[in-house]
Amino acid sequence: MPRKMLVAVDLSRMGEQVVDYGLNLAARLDVSASFLHVVPHPYLFKGYEPWVPREGIDQEVSQIARKRLLYYIRQSEAKNPELRHVECDIHVLEGNPGDVIIRFAKEHDYNLIVTGYRGHSAIERLVVGSTASTVARYAHCSVLIYRPGSELS
Repeated sequence: MPRKMLVAVDLSRMGEQVVDYGLNLAARLDVSASFLHVVPHPYLFKGYEPWVPREGIDQEVSQIARKRLLYYIRQSEAKNPELRHVECDIHVLEGNPGDVIIRFAKEHDYNLIVTGYRGHSAIERLVVGSTASTVARYAHCSVLIYRPGSELS
């Protein structure tokens, strides 16, 4: 039985559903949930010409991602007040999403990773690859890939 669950969330339209599913699953399993958003390296989308400072992701970008994740969490709690007891935290990191999710999960000893089956546009998937496939293939722990319509009842 998992003890710590990592929910990997991009900020696509599916992100809010993944957060809701992750919170509900954490409540059912009685585990803590960490929500992780990975800001892709800029060179993945801009012809290898970085457009953010070399020091890393801009604080504003990080804050926007944190606020969006917190908003998703609060929306889920508003729909189901029982979710308020779920212990959760938010992390925003930079890098290749698949690699960062795998490394973060291993370094912090997560027992389960939850991720959406697809995120952004087809072009971004061609450039970056399928994050869910990478995580499922290389993670040290079990991976649950969420698909819309597979909500917990």
